[in-house]
Amino acid sequence: MILFVCAMQEEAHLILEKSIYHNDLTITGIGKTNAAMKLTEFISTHQVDQIINIGFAGGNVLYDIGDVVIIDQARYHDFDLSFFGYDVGEVPGYPAIFKTDPFLIEQMQSILKDAKLGTLYTGDQFMTKKLDHPSVFDMEGASLYQVAWHYKIPIVSIKVISDIIGMDKHYKKYKKFEQEEGAKLLLDIYLKVKEYLK
Repeated sequence: MILFVCAMQEEAHLILEKSIYHNDLTITGIGKTNAAMKLTEFISTHQVDQIINIGFAGGNVLYDIGDVVIIDQARYHDFDLSFFGYDVGEVPGYPAIFKTDPFLIEQMQSILKDAKLGTLYTGDQFMTKKLDHPSVFDMEGASLYQVAWHYKIPIVSIKVISDIIGMDKHYKKYKKFEQEEGAKLLLDIYLKVKEYLK
């Protein structure tokens, strides 16, 4: 099966309300541990052939609110064993950077023609500090990539930019997007991808 993964009920509620899914979507909860735990739990009881993570993410520099971003690689920004010679973000025994299979990127680009490409940074904090390099931030994605890498399951992540890091009235604008636009965009992505892959 192709499994869709979201972190939050707020992201998935329109998909769930319309009863258009057939046990192909799971909600992990917020944060790296929840993401890894719930995905592993699902994989242990289902035959999963591909994972598609959809959800909100913060962005900066190149991005605007509402942009759709296909993730070409994911890494942690809050894991640091560089003192011991590892790259920042590298978990021992795993790649420092988890790369999306180029075929999956091309596949998603053929479905979501206006989507941008981006690097995803994952950590257990809601990012509010401005950074200069083009980046996408969430709290689950790299954990999902790590689990998928471990179980050798192809994964791609598609993020909708919900907020621009460091923007004025950050919390207010994020909540407005979450409540009014975000779930609609994710529903549209879900339907387009499902239709293409069926």
